Amino acid sequence: MALVPKAGDQNKKEPYQKLIEMKKVIMLVMVAIMTLAVSQKAQAIEDPNRKGTTVIGLRAGFFPGFGSSATVDITAVNNWWKGHFAVGAYAGFNFPFTRHIVDGANYDVIERTVNIGIMPRASYGLNITKDFEVHAGVMMGAALHRHYYTYNYHNGEVNHDSENDWFFCHGEFIGVRYYFTPNFGVEAEANYSNYMSYLNVGFTFKF
Repeated sequence: MALVPKAGDQNKKEPYQKLIEMKKVIMLVMVAIMTLAVSQKAQAIEDPNRKGTTVIGLRAGFFPGFGSSATVDITAVNNWWKGHFAVGAYAGFNFPFTRHIVDGANYDVIERTVNIGIMPRASYGLNITKDFEVHAGVMMGAALHRHYYTYNYHNGEVNHDSENDWFFCHGEFIGVRYYFTPNFGVEAEANYSNYMSYLNVGFTFKF
């Protein structure tokens, strides 16, 4: 003979069923939270610009003339979602175009100039992907403005002279870096400066 559950027994089971369902929901929420935490941890491990990361750039410079530069950027503040702030230094030189000055009476002058700059710099970067970064910043410091003069006299005599000037130098730059490996890539920076090259391209190394 089959047993027919009483109405009272059915009412007693409903609270337990609701409790079991609530436990299932809680377990699912906990699993979701743990999964999210593991994912966030994995992203933190893959973060390419952790605090203390050092990036060295070696570049050729163009416009005006040609030149070369080296930079060092060290990540001082980092937040994976909001980008990273780096401080460092710039050292470079630039050879602007040679200028030919015609004096007319006694001699002609050929002026060659080299600008040498040493400046601290600061930048803020964003990682579009783990391998691709965009950044912008400023640098300010001193520049040695060295002039070389060649005097070609009309009688065939040639004399040479030079002079040095120190100037305040600045630069506002925006650039990109792309890494082929975690430690090596290429970079380019457009630099609006009063003495250094406007366009710089080269290699970047990260440690």
